[in-house]
Amino acid sequence: MEDNDATPEVIPMSSGNHQVRECRLSTDAMNLALQDDQWIFASPGSPPSGQPISVRPGTYRYLKGVELEGATYEFAIVTRKHSSEKRNEKKPTAVEIDVAVDITVGVEGRLIKNLVASGLDVDVLEGDFSGVEADGNKASKYFVLLIRGNEETLATYGRRLRFQTWLRSGNSREVDSVVQSSPIVTPAERIQVIDHIVRETAKITEDHPNVHSIFPVHDPATNRYVLKTFIGTQKLEFLSENFLQKVRAHFGEKVGYYFAFMDFYNKALVPIALLGVLLTCLRGVIGTPMYMRVLVAWAVLISVVWSFGLLKAWSRRNNELNYIWSNNIETNTIMYRNPNFRGDAFVNPVTGLPDQYYPSWKRYPKYLAVITFMMVQISIMMFIIAIWITAFEVLKVRYPDSGIFSAQWFYILGGGVLYGLFVDIIQWSVLVTKAARMFTEWENWKTIEQFEKSMIRKLFLMDFLNYYTWFFLLAFVYVIPGAGDRITNFLNTLIWKDPANCCFGPYLDRSDSYCNSCPPAWNEMGLHETRCIPCRGWVTFDIQHLDLETLFLTPIIITQLLNLLIAVVVPWIHRKHYEQRLRGTDQKVMALVKAQGERHLQAKMSYQTEDLDNTRGRSVGSNTAAHDCDDNLGNFMNRCSARYLENSEGEMELLNAKARAVLFESEQETYDPYDDYHHMTVQFGFVVMFSMLWPLMPAVCMLVNALKTRGDGFRLCRTNRRPFPRKASGIGEWNNILHAIALTGVLVNIGLIFISTGAMEFFSPSCSKQITYALGGDFFHFRFGPDFACVSLTMRMVMILVSEHMSLLLIYSFWKIIRSVPAKVQLDMLSQEYAFKSLLYQRTVQKASINTASLSTSAAPPVHGHDSYTTFKTTGVSGSRTPIGSTSTRSKEEKEPLLGRRDDFRADL
Repeated sequence: MEDNDATPEVIPMSSGNHQVRECRLSTDAMNLALQDDQWIFASPGSPPSGQPISVRPGTYRYLKGVELEGATYEFAIVTRKHSSEKRNEKKPTAVEIDVAVDITVGVEGRLIKNLVASGLDVDVLEGDFSGVEADGNKASKYFVLLIRGNEETLATYGRRLRFQTWLRSGNSREVDSVVQSSPIVTPAERIQVIDHIVRETAKITEDHPNVHSIFPVHDPATNRYVLKTFIGTQKLEFLSENFLQKVRAHFGEKVGYYFAFMDFYNKALVPIALLGVLLTCLRGVIGTPMYMRVLVAWAVLISVVWSFGLLKAWSRRNNELNYIWSNNIETNTIMYRNPNFRGDAFVNPVTGLPDQYYPSWKRYPKYLAVITFMMVQISIMMFIIAIWITAFEVLKVRYPDSGIFSAQWFYILGGGVLYGLFVDIIQWSVLVTKAARMFTEWENWKTIEQFEKSMIRKLFLMDFLNYYTWFFLLAFVYVIPGAGDRITNFLNTLIWKDPANCCFGPYLDRSDSYCNSCPPAWNEMGLHETRCIPCRGWVTFDIQHLDLETLFLTPIIITQLLNLLIAVVVPWIHRKHYEQRLRGTDQKVMALVKAQGERHLQAKMSYQTEDLDNTRGRSVGSNTAAHDCDDNLGNFMNRCSARYLENSEGEMELLNAKARAVLFESEQETYDPYDDYHHMTVQFGFVVMFSMLWPLMPAVCMLVNALKTRGDGFRLCRTNRRPFPRKASGIGEWNNILHAIALTGVLVNIGLIFISTGAMEFFSPSCSKQITYALGGDFFHFRFGPDFACVSLTMRMVMILVSEHMSLLLIYSFWKIIRSVPAKVQLDMLSQEYAFKSLLYQRTVQKASINTASLSTSAAPPVHGHDSYTTFKTTGVSGSRTPIGSTSTRSKEEKEPLLGRRDDFRADL
């Protein structure tokens, strides 16, 4: 989590009338300045840096109902309206009329003026009427500015934006596409350009006091097509290529890569899901001893072969998609500026322009705060685990019948639901994610990518404390004889001040009043084991009831289903309630309008204009621009009232429905695959770590993913705000998280084999006979667990170390041998690079020849028979570099192409 912009040395330097500090940075810190208006390079077809782009002004109109049909919009700005009630001076009329003068209409006018001057087309729509009063004077609380981009404007700004993106993350092979190809191809690219115009050219951001929200709006036709053709069908997995192309074109590459990975991951689950179902069905046929031996091979298959095979295959698929989507394969991330970054000023050594930096050492105390929070979190989780185990023990004793749909079954299911609600809602959604975001914002990262990387790493660590602490404690701590007893006594001593070796559960007699025996004390200062009293605390534990299969199964399934339910059903209910409430409000407004009649509206319009005229007459030092602004204000307010005269009742309902849809979007969270990635990585951890305990895990996760992908698509199109399209070259830092989980899965499965499940005992004939004799030949009551009397803990640790080293060596060899770029993609990249270098060489030779010819009349003939020419001038982009002219000499052989023809190159390949 280091900052790449650390500055070990700062040197003050003078720049004009201001003191600017020039920072000498490390190589990693020399990144291009991220401000769009700070590039020293001029993009093709764009004016020089520092000069505004000249575009044809756009248009604006107050939207009518008849104009709404067939109209499509890409962007929306919702502005707040604040009314100031004031009474007019008495006019020569018999009735006093209160006029509500909207003090923000002038603000809307200025916003519209900036948008129109930037070349955008704006349609104005009045928002909801939830604040209407009985007298009808108070109108809606919002204005909605619906924005469209014309092709000429988008092409002009698109070229500059593409050039800036290429400077940050492109390579030399892409220069022709940057110059020649159309900058606007997909709807996502249109939104990217409009977002750039709104924020960087029109200078409208959500920091504006009158701006409620700025966001891209949904395209209803496209959403209906995606839902009907892909999301709502059973053939989504067979139409994945077309679906990915549509998502990428409409919502951007960042969202497209999430659905691409989910599709790839879910299809990779199919073979191991089938094997898991087969293994479960054959358990009763092959017998428990053989089943336990097969489980070892199953664990190795999942954790070593399948997990890293999946990640390597995805790496190849990711590079293939990058090539198909015309991205730079060598670029891991595409940087976007973090709008909340605040730093010290310095001169960027690359661009020579002012920039900002934030020293990394300032983050070290903040990391300490994060560690402290995690320690508190794991303490809370250990207490919750103790509560759950105690409840499990009580249910086991009170309701011994463990059949399906029995009382014990329902109580354990209810406990799993409560645990899932605590983990997913209280602990994760309410506490952990907000704390992680707060800490990450506090760390003050310069780019969005650095911000997300830091936050993802925090969440990864917190996941282990939040989701996996439960399973790790049960699988590797409580199974060790005496460990669970010591933890139980520690909690009873800590909370209820019990003795260090008080008896509980299996150590009590039938009446629970006396101790049959004493558990081990949790500290050496405790009483001797032969002297103990019953615990007053209610925390209890019985290792004989520690069934890993049962304890793992319920929380895993419940958490997955709760995630699906919360992500899809709750937002859908909220949307329906919101639309119903606003629809009822709109109907009340229409009834008020009908009761007031047209004459009331016309009088209100005339008095608004007259009031503005009087205000203008009283103003001192007014100018033409102010008069124009007042004219726009009066026109705006009159059109607000005239909407009831210009539109029929049916048209008003269309306008209100459009306003409801836009305002609903403005109130919703922007769709971000961030949480979806998180749930996917948690599930991936369940598969690679705990499939040995429950072979049906891959099959259940595959079914959950099939529903979740459709649920995510529904949220994307219906219940969430449309995301800002972002270019991406993969799934980002989540790829590293998956690798870390896969490595952890190897260690966990080795621990399950040699410690937790007792599977290794069945490879020893003597241990297998001992287990069979202890169970009387009946394995119906067999439960997972080690037999330390058969194999010592020391021997198990030696086997773990040997197996772990062998597994990691095998994984490393596999990763190095198999290429991450498909051969076809690699060949095409080499061909493109060869063509680019050949063309660059030819153009350089031609330019050199022209310069030589122009100087031949004034220069002396070259000596020694060599050709001479002067290179073209170049201008540096940082520091005090100046244009330098230089002369170099080259022999005839040096001018010849260094490589053979392209056809010969292909033949050699």
